[in-house]
Amino acid sequence: MRFTLTSPTTQAAAPFCVGFAFRRGDIPAGYTVASDVGTLQVTARNYWPDGSLKFAQLAGQVGLSAGMTAVVMLRKVATAAGGTVLRLPALKATGIVAIVGCGTLGEARWATTDWDTPFQTWTTGPQMSSWIYRKPVGTDRHLVAWLEVRLFASGAVEVLPWIENGYLRVAAPTNKSATYSFTLGGTVRFSAALDLKHHQRTPLLNGTMLSHWLGNDPGVVPWHDTLYLQATELVPSYRSTVPGDAAIVTNLPSTYTPLAKGSFLYDGGSASMAASGYQPAIGLLPEHDMLYVTASGANNVFGAVVRNGYYAGQFGIHYRDEATNRPPRFSQWPTLVVADGQGIKDVGASTTSTYTAAATGGNPPTWDIAHSPSVGYMAYLLTGHYYFMEEVQFAATLNAFQVTDWVRGGGVANYAPRAGYSGASMICLTSVDAVQTRSAAWGFRTLAQALCVTPDSGDPLRADLLAAVEDNCRYFHQIYVAQPNNPFGWIKPGESYEGSLQKGAAWQQDFVTAAWGYAKSMGLPLSSAGAQKMDQFFAWKAKSVIRRLGSSSEFWYVNANAYTATITPSRSPDYETGKGPWLGSDAAVYAATYTPPPSPDYRSSTEGVLGLDYGSPGDAVRAMWANLQPAIAYAVRHGVPGALQAYNRMVGASNWPAVRDAFNSRPVWSVVPAQVQPAWMAGKGLNEWFEIPGTSGAGGSAVNAFSGFALDERSCEIVIAAAGGHNDSADNRVVSLGLLLDAPTWTLRKASSSVTLPNVSHYPDGLPVSRHLYQSSHVVESLNRVFLFGARAVAGSAWDYPTVDAFNLSTNQWDPAGTWASVPSGGSYGAVKVRATGDVYTSSFFKWTAATQTWSQPITARTADIVRWPAAHDSRRNQLFTLMWADGQGYGTGIAASRVPLAGNRQYSVSFNASTALTQFQADAPAYAAMDYDPDGDRFLFYCGFGSGAGRIYVITPNDSNVWDMAILTLGMSSIKPRAVANAGVHNRFRYVPALKGFVLLADAGANLYFIRTA
Repeated sequence: MRFTLTSPTTQAAAPFCVGFAFRRGDIPAGYTVASDVGTLQVTARNYWPDGSLKFAQLAGQVGLSAGMTAVVMLRKVATAAGGTVLRLPALKATGIVAIVGCGTLGEARWATTDWDTPFQTWTTGPQMSSWIYRKPVGTDRHLVAWLEVRLFASGAVEVLPWIENGYLRVAAPTNKSATYSFTLGGTVRFSAALDLKHHQRTPLLNGTMLSHWLGNDPGVVPWHDTLYLQATELVPSYRSTVPGDAAIVTNLPSTYTPLAKGSFLYDGGSASMAASGYQPAIGLLPEHDMLYVTASGANNVFGAVVRNGYYAGQFGIHYRDEATNRPPRFSQWPTLVVADGQGIKDVGASTTSTYTAAATGGNPPTWDIAHSPSVGYMAYLLTGHYYFMEEVQFAATLNAFQVTDWVRGGGVANYAPRAGYSGASMICLTSVDAVQTRSAAWGFRTLAQALCVTPDSGDPLRADLLAAVEDNCRYFHQIYVAQPNNPFGWIKPGESYEGSLQKGAAWQQDFVTAAWGYAKSMGLPLSSAGAQKMDQFFAWKAKSVIRRLGSSSEFWYVNANAYTATITPSRSPDYETGKGPWLGSDAAVYAATYTPPPSPDYRSSTEGVLGLDYGSPGDAVRAMWANLQPAIAYAVRHGVPGALQAYNRMVGASNWPAVRDAFNSRPVWSVVPAQVQPAWMAGKGLNEWFEIPGTSGAGGSAVNAFSGFALDERSCEIVIAAAGGHNDSADNRVVSLGLLLDAPTWTLRKASSSVTLPNVSHYPDGLPVSRHLYQSSHVVESLNRVFLFGARAVAGSAWDYPTVDAFNLSTNQWDPAGTWASVPSGGSYGAVKVRATGDVYTSSFFKWTAATQTWSQPITARTADIVRWPAAHDSRRNQLFTLMWADGQGYGTGIAASRVPLAGNRQYSVSFNASTALTQFQADAPAYAAMDYDPDGDRFLFYCGFGSGAGRIYVITPNDSNVWDMAILTLGMSSIKPRAVANAGVHNRFRYVPALKGFVLLADAGANLYFIRTA
């Protein structure tokens, strides 16, 4: 668990506050979180059903050097009392004065005693306290100025001001055109002419600022561990890796202009939502939010997430209850519906003619629940700002008020609430040609997100949101599970085709499946009965995608991407009672769906080849193949019977790799099954070696021959490519093993060349020769390849070559010889990869830059320390560390250790304080060893594993000097002893696996893999 902080200036105590999501079970009940940077304030907001911490605001102070990254490591600790809480007198002592000016409409001013009466206290603690303030502007009945004020222990004050024009039932809402300004500490920080439409709001910011500071803006930018964030399942897991220089990344907003479109750009550049076809803002998360976890090496994405959270204010969804000054509890307004013509598309009717007041002065951009994006959610997870929490709540409550009252209450056709329902909830069901199937999907997604971010205590809206989710579980279970219904997992469609319900939009059904699967992963605080109903309904609903990914005698998976499908012979099937009628088999559904054939017809007629939407992978990732990805991913994640087999049919298709890679350009639908913990890890304790069953053999590769392996950190997949060499083996096969599988096994990706020759760089078929890999093999995720940097001791007489070869993980083919520039003369062989960039350094410190695929020699000032292997990259200090006994191969005596800061050009010698571990290390005299950096513990773990040293792990703790400490890791009581490593060594077969928070070890090809959890 960690996050990083950067700033353009050097600061001894830079204030920070971030939102942080925790994986279920990581911080159990009775524990809290501490960090390695001093006192950390933890303000818990939400808990998982098992009582463990789910989401919190983390605040504190940290020393930062200009332009350098500081890693804040988190750990579980027993709950302890905090320090002296920052209270309002401390805020007033800063002398803060804030003024929101609204031209001739008036102003709102806070000074001296005004600070004594906040609207709400949001956070209290010794490191940071925050309060929410509000004041009406002049005598205006609608216009209100708001402040979110944070006071830090250093005395720094951060202010987020916004202006809001919207109440639920106050008469005569209209636009408010004025020159709006914000003054803080006597200085005008913002001034702009704005035409604020009804029910809009906007922060009073512009340019690059994300908030205002009473003094100097510390400019602290956080960055979360995105793999860990996905592992929490509060955001989906994605397969895409988007280059940081891709247009969709560089086009993200780098500045803020109030009420502008931001990234909410729909067809033709309009901010109105009712545009058909692929739209990057539509999905479980919009593209501009999910790029935070998929864009590689981009430094602008955090700011873009925050700015787009602000840009959501342009939509007229902010109907604040004038009685409570909070987003309204829709249970208090059972028949209220938004008036027509207010910038909300497809509003319903009120059975009591109770509507919001008609507005004048023009409308905001159209909000359409059928196309509505997630708003504010990701920004809240990253920042913990109250403003964003309310943004999610506003979207959820508006979605309720725009629907006909009897529909949202689970009503039936006689305009009465369904028996057992109050009619005051928000049932996300469909209404033919009134509420589309996708409306039910995105309405439920937003409802679940709102419940997820609403604090567990202190917010009255939580009860309504929880009741609404419970009612949805009860309703859909009652209709589709408790009584017999169609066996295909289809809810009643909300849209007709050709005037009937005989056909339905399969892709909209996928949206519903995805939304419910995502909500299930969020661990919402449901009753046991509600959770059971959700589980059972989702298992039924997931059939709609699973059964479309069947064999050729069923609904043939190669054509699962049908735009519409037919599950009934009737034009008006009965979904309410479940009587249908329904077709009798998947084969019958397939036949009815494709009779007559679609025009144009992109179907496949070949087993193992997907029929691609519009005929190309690039089009498929913005059409129906894309739309079904989240649905099948969550079906697999939640173990629905048949889901994994269906998923494997799809990803096993010969043209699937092209589709998969195309998602890197259009990533919003690239959801994959989240695998929080594979079965082989269940119940394993910290710092305990254990075997991974069924993983012996190394796939038949000659990995014991002075060879290591590569690790794909996206998929946690071990890849061994062309291991062997010299007199050990000429076999250049490529094998892999996925650690995320419940029962990992070795897979042959590429068989060995049939004809081999000694003492060549490439065999007659053009494929790379087998060689001793040592530590020269690395996965470069941004290029989706395993690279071999140099060929040492090739098959035959152990000749060496400087060639660089790469195995394409998409096609399972080697790139042609000569595709990649060889290692320069004197460059030696690949030794270590920088995780964040994919750059690779050789043992003589030549650098291969992944972004440009070019070589350079940045490290020119060398010490006398020998460098061969192992080496590892310290991401906290951005430096390489090398450690070996003598020459690293067992010849000579003495320790050679060095560090190489990558911002400079020098190598520095490192020595160690005396310790029993150092004495043991000298006695072991380790050769052909392995070492990797553990970012969770900010330490290097070193492994040799010969003889009696099997299982022994050396812990090297870095610091800012050149004298470090060495210790031996204390193993848990249930730890086993791994098999001893053979004389040829372990090389880099001891590797940190970020997603699994531990180290995997391949000690010997004849033994199972070993694993040790370290966090």
